[in-house]
Amino acid sequence: MPEATLRRNGSSEMASTSQLNGVGGDHATTKTHTANGHATNGCTSSSHASNGHCRAASDTSSVEWEDFEVHIGWGTMRGKIRGSGPELVLGVHGWLDNANTFDLLCHHLPENTRFLSLDLPGHGRSDHFSPGFIYDPRGYMAAIKKTMTAIGWQRFTYLGHSMGAVVGIMYTSVFPEDVKAFISIDIIKPWSLDPERQPGALKKYMLQYFDNEDKASKQPLVYEEEELVKKTMEGSQSLDERGARILLQRGARRAKDGSGLVLTRDLRVKTFFIGFISMDEWLEMAKAITCPLLIVRAKDGHAYEPEEKYKVMLKAFSQSCHHFQYHEVEGKHHVHLTNAGGVADLITPFLHKLKE
Repeated sequence: MPEATLRRNGSSEMASTSQLNGVGGDHATTKTHTANGHATNGCTSSSHASNGHCRAASDTSSVEWEDFEVHIGWGTMRGKIRGSGPELVLGVHGWLDNANTFDLLCHHLPENTRFLSLDLPGHGRSDHFSPGFIYDPRGYMAAIKKTMTAIGWQRFTYLGHSMGAVVGIMYTSVFPEDVKAFISIDIIKPWSLDPERQPGALKKYMLQYFDNEDKASKQPLVYEEEELVKKTMEGSQSLDERGARILLQRGARRAKDGSGLVLTRDLRVKTFFIGFISMDEWLEMAKAITCPLLIVRAKDGHAYEPEEKYKVMLKAFSQSCHHFQYHEVEGKHHVHLTNAGGVADLITPFLHKLKE
């Protein structure tokens, strides 16, 4: 079985200077851990790491994060982990985001939680898929399953935002024995294309993927810090400045020549893959979910489907699961970063209910 490596740093990975989260750099004690938590060595690291990233104290919680990585065959999955358990929670971010997405939400979780926030392949600090390998929810689901198997997590709560929740619907229906409970933030279902639109849409997808594949082989674009913060906010249409800076702490790094910032994600992940699973298939996956399920929908979030289809999907979710809750909360699509308290007020009692 592959061995997971944990590095305690008490901080988030920084892309640039301490301006990205408004705090100064600190000095953290770093230890390398095996999966059973025993330290194998120790050192003191300054706020500037040797790999070109910067480290600074997190302004989101007093509990230390540990860097997480595990090799799963084709490459290495990375993320960060905190807490002692025994309750296990897996956090999976949305499209083009990274493991920092739950930085404001995580410290609202119960104290008995061991929380692992993963970077999906091609995002954050996780390895990129090999050339020729196509990014889509099935590939993400497989990477998560191999990661969970590698670290021995057999029963955990799956917490997903956006694309992470899309993958979560698939994962929970395919591997129900793994998932103790499922929490979806601002996803009921993505859109489904009508059958007659599939050939044209798939061709458009493939051509865009080939174009991004070609761009990924070239030198990355370099941005000034404030330019990239603004671009991230505008691209998401739902992030505020604080949320954008939190994601960029992990989603960008200093260019090799020091001239600015470059994004760490694989350009190939930008190819939008949603729509190739039919409504009937999504309904069957929803019906296959039997564990407790909480859906938190942002009132001003993204609308992928007409409300009538959402109602049908919600009914399918409630058909088989042991305990189903659906709530709406003020905010846009990244509501867990802009209204973390409001989202936590729904998630925390749901998690406590699991212990009853």
